[in-house]
Amino acid sequence: MFEIDIQMLPFLMLFGLGIALFHTLILTGLFNLQLKPSWILFIIDPLIIALGFFLFPKQSGYIFIGLFVSVFVLGIIAFIRHGIQGILNSFREAKKEKKSLWKVALSGLGVFLIFICFIFLGVYSIFIIIFLAIITSILPSNKNRFYFYQRNLSTSKIKSVAMGLAEICGKAKAITMAVSPHTSTQCVAYIYTIDEITEKTDDDGRTDKSYREIKREINAKNFLLQDDSGSIEIQTEKLEWINFSPSFETETGSRRYREYILDEKTEILMIGQAFYEGANTIFRYDETKKLFGMAPLKIVNFANKWRPLKLRAVTTLLCIALISAFIFITPMKADGSKLTFESIKLKERFSKNPLDMINDLFK
Repeated sequence: MFEIDIQMLPFLMLFGLGIALFHTLILTGLFNLQLKPSWILFIIDPLIIALGFFLFPKQSGYIFIGLFVSVFVLGIIAFIRHGIQGILNSFREAKKEKKSLWKVALSGLGVFLIFICFIFLGVYSIFIIIFLAIITSILPSNKNRFYFYQRNLSTSKIKSVAMGLAEICGKAKAITMAVSPHTSTQCVAYIYTIDEITEKTDDDGRTDKSYREIKREINAKNFLLQDDSGSIEIQTEKLEWINFSPSFETETGSRRYREYILDEKTEILMIGQAFYEGANTIFRYDETKKLFGMAPLKIVNFANKWRPLKLRAVTTLLCIALISAFIFITPMKADGSKLTFESIKLKERFSKNPLDMINDLFK
């Protein structure tokens, strides 16, 4: 039997608050459940540990380990669930728009392989998921490249901008005004989207909404960007809108309507290629760096301000993951309330199903 010692109980209950944090994030963020009150798990999880100690003292260690492992089980289930839902939605959208299905099929194959890894590798598949999450976050994309170069480029005055990749900042000025379709707002450019709403009600009467984009309309003609030194023409082909929030959003029946507006009052930051065209300088998509984006200056400054905190948070989560991995791969033996850690034999440890480790611990 694996029994928790009374001296260990306060520490494990404190550790239970960390487990409750991950439970809350997974259930609300990945399963879209509405916890009422939102902090309820911060009472339930430590209480389970305490009740296990007093009501089932001989099995109290098993109860704690089960609570800890449930974090990873819920995370993997949520990952597989969202992956399957995303693939099905992608197939429906690709079929509707008559696009090639091979990319969607590859995504489905990736989710299937991760599921197979979970079956054969057990808890070690967590490392694959963490690795894929990190790789996905750093894979080249317009948004990732935008913020990478934004941190390394200095903002140039429009009048003296050098040719090539550059960062400029100013306010948009329409050459030809656009009118948004839903609110008839006069603006420089807009993106108009319509989402299909799907509602599901669980056994407790809670309603879960999911959205699937069924229409996207972009009206972004060439415009000018002005600062206190001058103006430059922006060629909007391949221009990506980064971190723009909807200026209008409404739901009617089973549809959600949203408008993203580029007006002449908001200061924006742009990264792209400055290029001579005839006697004029234009700003356009950079074919070499595969980059052309704009974001509200306020959002960019906010992202730069909180980036160190974000990096610390990611570092902390990685440390927790490494410590958890160490716990999983370290051989342990329980003798009453005594827990003994043995030396790690990696060859032997990885030659069998990792789920057998828990059975070894309980023997």
